[in-house]
Amino acid sequence: AKMTVGLDMYLASNAKLTIVGDGAIITASTVTPTNSHVHGLITYELGANGAGGIGLGGGELTIGSTSARINIDASNYMGGANSIPLIHGCSEIIGAYQSGNIVMTGLAAGLGGSVAIKSDGVYLELTGAGDGGGGGSLSTSTTTEATTTTTEATTTYLTTPETTTAAATTTEQTTTTQMTTPATTTTTQQTTTPATTTTTEQTTMSATTTPATTTTTEQTTTTTASTEETTTVAPPPNDDSTETIILTETGFDAITTSGTCPPPEKTSIVIDGSAYTAGPGVISLYECPSINAAYDLMNVHLTDFPQGLWYELVYKEDSVDLVIKSLANYKEYWAHVRRTYTTDEYPEQEFTDHFPEFSWDTVPTWTRFRKNANVIPDNNKKDWNFNAGPWKDDEIELIAKNNYLSWYGLNTPNHVIDTWERIKAADPNHKTMYYWNAESFWGTEGIGLEQSYLRDGTVGTGGRKLYDHSNPAMREWWLNHGIEMSQQEFSDGVFTDNTISRECDNQACNLETTDKSIMVRDLAESVNDDNLDIGNYLRQMIDGGNRFRMAYADGSYFENTHFSPGNQNDLEGILVSMQLAREASWKKKVVMWTGSRRNCGCGFNNPAFAFCTEVTQKNCIPQSCAGFVQTTNRQEPTEKLENDLEIALAEFLMIVERWSYANFNISPDASCERWRWDWSHMELLNKPLGQPLGPPLKSGHTFSRHFEHMSVKLSLKKTDYEESAHGVGGDVTFIYH
Repeated sequence: AKMTVGLDMYLASNAKLTIVGDGAIITASTVTPTNSHVHGLITYELGANGAGGIGLGGGELTIGSTSARINIDASNYMGGANSIPLIHGCSEIIGAYQSGNIVMTGLAAGLGGSVAIKSDGVYLELTGAGDGGGGGSLSTSTTTEATTTTTEATTTYLTTPETTTAAATTTEQTTTTQMTTPATTTTTQQTTTPATTTTTEQTTMSATTTPATTTTTEQTTTTTASTEETTTVAPPPNDDSTETIILTETGFDAITTSGTCPPPEKTSIVIDGSAYTAGPGVISLYECPSINAAYDLMNVHLTDFPQGLWYELVYKEDSVDLVIKSLANYKEYWAHVRRTYTTDEYPEQEFTDHFPEFSWDTVPTWTRFRKNANVIPDNNKKDWNFNAGPWKDDEIELIAKNNYLSWYGLNTPNHVIDTWERIKAADPNHKTMYYWNAESFWGTEGIGLEQSYLRDGTVGTGGRKLYDHSNPAMREWWLNHGIEMSQQEFSDGVFTDNTISRECDNQACNLETTDKSIMVRDLAESVNDDNLDIGNYLRQMIDGGNRFRMAYADGSYFENTHFSPGNQNDLEGILVSMQLAREASWKKKVVMWTGSRRNCGCGFNNPAFAFCTEVTQKNCIPQSCAGFVQTTNRQEPTEKLENDLEIALAEFLMIVERWSYANFNISPDASCERWRWDWSHMELLNKPLGQPLGPPLKSGHTFSRHFEHMSVKLSLKKTDYEESAHGVGGDVTFIYH
């Protein structure tokens, strides 16, 4: 057992601390505190007037989501209603006690009790008068959709939101977990099962979709009415059917059996990594003659594991292993990745005060948008431009209030600045960035471009003229304009697109020292510290993944995440992309993930365009846009949009961490139907999410992860589903708690 109190507090999962009476607070050192962690058992034997608590004096407090427990003996308490600090003096609370891990005995008749997580700590809230005798309880009936269960106390699962939402500032909030007496727990050396049985009903909400299979399940949880704002998390699994594996600092002594493993009678496996500190390695969990490799990965839960690591469940001939590797290690992939990706870690972001707001309440999103704002369509509006013209007020509201950040820049500087001002008026907390392309000129007027800055006879994306990076005057002009726009009153920074020097592919030259690369770096380093510098940087198919950019950038945008060039495995592109994103999050970088699986802009609504018959064909509609363009009466193809969103969301949920944001649409083009560029109305994006209960777990090409309000499983597979996602599809399961 390990416990330290001083600069911080660390209570390991196998540690037990008992605080007797109502004497002095246990206080931390007067030296500036660091962060504290509670993963073990704290027993409070109350005195006549309350409890002696723990005063941390600052820093974050992390509460282990499965292993942290509180026992409260109130048999000596003589007072009435009270708010008693148990652990306090924290700057932020991460995690919460599960109700099954809270036990209270000896409460006087007439008193009710609950454990509340407030903004500065953990408190015991006692309500009622009390008569000094025993027998106090919160006995009540709790009803699920299928059954009514009477327990000694009402069970509620709660957490404190980490930060504000996109549209409003959150004031101090209190979350409450009601006390309950858990069922009898059987504990072995390797298995602990502290939980309360809760009956729920699962209802299948949607059946198989084609080409990807998506199962969505609604799960009813028991909650208590409260005047305080609360959010619910999944109830703990049934004691008898759960296998809990608690790792030590170095690993685990494998469970040896003569039967099948994982045991088929165990419907849930919880792996507690709160004490684990050994880093990358292989840990045998089970050793047995019969391996059940079909065990549902959705039923495996990782809790309290260290950051910076990638976790995979591997089934061998006679064992089940947990393989752990560093997120900076790419040596298992395609030869080009192995050869060019360094295992050196880039530095962690030091300054984050200028980052966008973030909340786990629902899926955190960013957006991109454009339209021909200078053209007012005549009375004969065409299908491809009927919404062209100035941005409408409701469109500005959608951009500002449904997303945390955005970029915009395809118009004159004055127009861009005016649009930013309108966005800031709708939501001052929304982060705006100037879109600035490092490779090609997008036709913007009024920015001082000279023809000598463009290359003769060469064009890039969309037939646009390419910049001549060998021209020092061009580089200076480009740099100065980017800096100027990032410093405007309503600008929060700059987004740099097309940052790659493709002439350096396959180590043909040094990516870091081309004229273009240095120009991009100079802009990133010239942006004010309180402004964002994010770019189209991390790309898995490029030498080294472009990871060198993270030494000076605030974060990266991700696109073409499914693209696997050459003889790279068809599914490896998305795997490497996911690891790049998780590595960036580990280093506290902003991740702007694009979940778009096709690009079907308004221009394809023109009936003059026919569908392409060959992949290389020009001036035609890609086959992947079938059903998304030239729709009947401009109706939203809701089922097709939902199919795209389901698999794209599942991928994002495997990489999301704080300051990770997703964008889902089939085009940023707002000149026609709104559903083409704004998906904020989609049901999946508005369901409760909650904080992750652990990191993602991988097994082959299948992933699973658990959040407070939702669990998700994704099985990637090669498919002809869509060309724009490079033939990567999969089966998705969502369970909402």
